[in-house]
Amino acid sequence: MTDHLRDFERELDSQTAHPERLALHIGGLVDENVDVDYYLAALDDLADEVEERLLPGLAGGDLVHALLHVLGEQMGFQGNLGHYYDPGNSFLHLVIEQRRGLPITLSLLYMAVARRLGIRLDGMGFPAHFMLRYQDETGSWLIDPFHRSAVQEEEAAGYLSGLFHQHVQLHSAVVDYTVSPRMLLLRLLNNLRNLYLSNNIFHQALAVLDYMVLVEPNEPDLWRDKGLLNIQTGQMLAAENDLRRYFTRRDRLHLFWAESDAYLPGLPDLGWEGNHSPTQEEREVMAALGHIRATIGRLN
Repeated sequence: MTDHLRDFERELDSQTAHPERLALHIGGLVDENVDVDYYLAALDDLADEVEERLLPGLAGGDLVHALLHVLGEQMGFQGNLGHYYDPGNSFLHLVIEQRRGLPITLSLLYMAVARRLGIRLDGMGFPAHFMLRYQDETGSWLIDPFHRSAVQEEEAAGYLSGLFHQHVQLHSAVVDYTVSPRMLLLRLLNNLRNLYLSNNIFHQALAVLDYMVLVEPNEPDLWRDKGLLNIQTGQMLAAENDLRRYFTRRDRLHLFWAESDAYLPGLPDLGWEGNHSPTQEEREVMAALGHIRATIGRLN
C-alpha cells in the first residue's frame, strides 16, 4: 500500500517536482491504491494526442483557442457544472478519467499537457476563479478551461464581471495573480477542506490539513485548524501538539504554557503586560487547550 502523504512530502522537497504528480498523490485521500505513474502516463498520452490534432506553427490567440478546442471540445474536458461540489472534481486522477472538473483541476491538467508540448501556461488565482495565462511575443491571453473561453489579458476584469454578473475590480496588475505550484496546490487543498467542512466530514477535512501543513508548515492558522479538528475527532494529544505548533509559529509559546482557564474569551486580562496579552483568537485557542487538558485529565 502506497503512503501517499509521505510520497507527497518527498516530492514537495524535490526541485524537479511537477504539480500534477503532487496532485495525484492527493488522490490518496480517496483511493489509497491510486497509481500515480499510470496517470502520469495517461497525461503523456493526452499530450501526444493533442500534438497530433494541433496544426503546426500556431502562436498567440490561435494557439490558445486551438488548445481549448482540442482539449475542451474534441476531447471533452469541461467544467462539472451539474455537480460542482462533488469532491471528485478536486482529484486529478478522477478528472482524467471522467473529463469533468473544477477550474483549478482543469487548469492543472491543461498546464501538465501543455508543458509536455513545450508550451508554458501559468496558473492565475483570481478572486473566486482560477484561470491560466499564456504569453508569447504576440501578446498575452487568459484561458478559462472550465468555461472553455479565452480573452486577452486586458479584458480580465470585464470577463470576470460577466461570469459573476457583478462588477469585479482587480486591485493589482494581472501578472500579480500568478500563483506558484505550491500556492496552486494549497488553493486546491483549501477548496477540498472547505467542501468537507461544509458537510461536517471532519475526518476527511483533517486528512486534507495533513497535506496542507506540508505545503505551508509555517502558517499558524493551518495548525490552529488542524488542532481544532483533532478535538472534533477526539484526538486530544494530537490536538494539543498542533496547538503548540500554532503558538510557536506565532512566536507566542508562552500562551501555550499559560493557565488557560484564567484567560477565557470575554474575561479581562489578568496580569499580562504589553504585547504578552492574548488576542481574542488566542484566548479562544487557549480555551480549547483548557478543554483538551481537562479531557486528558479525565481519561487518565
